Amino acid sequence: MSLTQYPFLDTYNPWWNDGEAAFAGVPEFHRDVFDDLYADIQRLPQMISVTGPRRVGKSTLLRQCIRKLIQEHGAAQAQRIVYFTMDDPVLLLPHVDMDRFFEDLVAEFAKCAKDGAVYLFLDEIQKFPRWELYLKKHYDLKTPVRFIVSGSASAPIFRKSRESLLGRIHDYQVLPFSFREYHSFHSGSARCLQNARIFRNGPMHYAGNRGEVSDFLELLNDFMLSNLSGGRTLAPEEIDEFFFEGGFPEVWKLPDILAKQEYLYQNQIERVIFEDLLVAAEFRKPEMLRRFYLGLLAEPGRETNVSKLSKDIGITASTITNYFPLLEATDLVWRLHKYTGSKATAKAGNFKSYLVDLAVRNAVMKLTPERLLADEPVLGLYAENIVANHLRRWPGLVELAYYRERNNELDFIVDLGATRIGIEVKYRATLNDRELSKSREIAESLGCEAFVAVCKDHPDEALEKRLQEKSKIPLAIVPLADFLLLF
Repeated sequence: MSLTQYPFLDTYNPWWNDGEAAFAGVPEFHRDVFDDLYADIQRLPQMISVTGPRRVGKSTLLRQCIRKLIQEHGAAQAQRIVYFTMDDPVLLLPHVDMDRFFEDLVAEFAKCAKDGAVYLFLDEIQKFPRWELYLKKHYDLKTPVRFIVSGSASAPIFRKSRESLLGRIHDYQVLPFSFREYHSFHSGSARCLQNARIFRNGPMHYAGNRGEVSDFLELLNDFMLSNLSGGRTLAPEEIDEFFFEGGFPEVWKLPDILAKQEYLYQNQIERVIFEDLLVAAEFRKPEMLRRFYLGLLAEPGRETNVSKLSKDIGITASTITNYFPLLEATDLVWRLHKYTGSKATAKAGNFKSYLVDLAVRNAVMKLTPERLLADEPVLGLYAENIVANHLRRWPGLVELAYYRERNNELDFIVDLGATRIGIEVKYRATLNDRELSKSREIAESLGCEAFVAVCKDHPDEALEKRLQEKSKIPLAIVPLADFLLLF
């Protein structure tokens, strides 16, 4: 099928004519989000949106969904699926009216609904002015077309546009690859990943009842031991590779470090700040925002004092306060607030800032793998940053915070329903009994029902036994790689 007045559609929809051959370049590997996304595309009454950073794989996800729809529902379904990206310059040609194009597209494919479900996949939807009004109209009119849209910026940057779509649209936020996805993509080995999925669907998904905490940590240790006993296919250097390569899949195949650095800087800083924020947030001082963001790159995960940062980078404290939500909306960086003593208490004051993907820092700082791996203090910051990013994915997460008072600090306090778990990251060659004991004591004083220490290598059994003997709460010491495989 084609719309004769818009011949460029054929290029975007090769499955209309070529069948399975149209998907020759689409990866077989599926992100963790794929199954839920594909299921919701078919079953939810709402429209679906897929948002996230640039070049994270959103378009690939859409094409994989299209391929599976055709595989499961037959060749006839191919004629009832249309894909188009709204940033195609053809829409800017004088003889093309973007509004009319959209309406013609919907009207033409709605005619096919009598033969089965019709799916309209629209990429880079933010490039279509007033897109939310058009989608709202067709949703309310019950036009027989299923809309699946995607955008390069995260959900918050679409907030103004999406307000009128509340209840009508379900959003999937797609972030850079987790370490588990990175490992699966590169190794193709499944056993430890299958164990991780079992863990995620079991204790990782538990309701947070206090009586289950001992079982939770016992299963956590069992998972680690199952990897040790032969199921683990992880090479020791794979964590080091992930520190440097990060979670943007298009970067991995670039030929050299300079190409990777240029790609990341242009796509994740220049285009985000100078295109996305200028258009979507109506931001008018991008150079200052870039300077602010680059100032946060120096020490990811360090506690940020707004007054000190203001002096260091020459931007007023009030401006920093206004800028941070803009950066968070682009999925470049996010804030972790300080624990204030109550789950219901609003967070205020200092905060930690974490990078959504550390490969961007490597690109800006012009780091090589050798320079990065030789800097043990920075590797400790990287390990904490990566743990923070993965904890945000924990099913059932209610609250995530950090604790710091005078010389007492705990990296993470995780609230899961009725259960609170303390987590400390110690990414160094030798673990210190006193430091771990102090972190565990802080966790106990804050009402944590369990304590997890995330370390570099598999712990010494004697050290773990000594800590457990002194602990009033269940305790586990887990290597970073094993811990990350759970998320």
